[in-house]
Amino acid sequence: MGVTVSLSQPIPGEGERMLAGWEAAFAKYAWIWVGLTCGFAAKYALLLKRGVKVRPRLIAADILLLPMVALIAYSLVSRAGASGEVAALLTAFCTVGADRLIKLLTERFFLQVQAATLRDVSERVIEESGELRQTVAKVNAAESLAAQSRGERPPEGDDTGARLARRFPPLKGD
Repeated sequence: MGVTVSLSQPIPGEGERMLAGWEAAFAKYAWIWVGLTCGFAAKYALLLKRGVKVRPRLIAADILLLPMVALIAYSLVSRAGASGEVAALLTAFCTVGADRLIKLLTERFFLQVQAATLRDVSERVIEESGELRQTVAKVNAAESLAAQSRGERPPEGDDTGARLARRFPPLKGD
């Protein structure tokens, strides 16, 4: 009367679909992984050849950088339209030169940020300097008017108050 389901028997067609997905991923990214592996090995071979001691810290840093290198390599390979061995060679080149490549891209990013920041700061300075000039002119005019209302001469080099005083007659109560 009841339905029994056995977990030991695969669902028909499910295994083929899963296998097809893995095959597609392997076909698309296999050469990238081959290039990453060969480039990683070549980078350490070059370091050993130069006499650099390979420490676990260096390996850990490169493993942490590996996903970034993979993204950069995949981007370059897809833009170049490369496939197969050419994709592996481009990826290996990116892996060997990962330090320089990431440094170059980081510097380029920081230059763009710096340019945008300088542009914003310069606009703000221009706006604030105009406001400052207006404020200084108002203060000078107020000082000149106050000096003239007391019967004194306006401060040297400032005739703003004098012009304003000529424009407005003195108050009658003075």
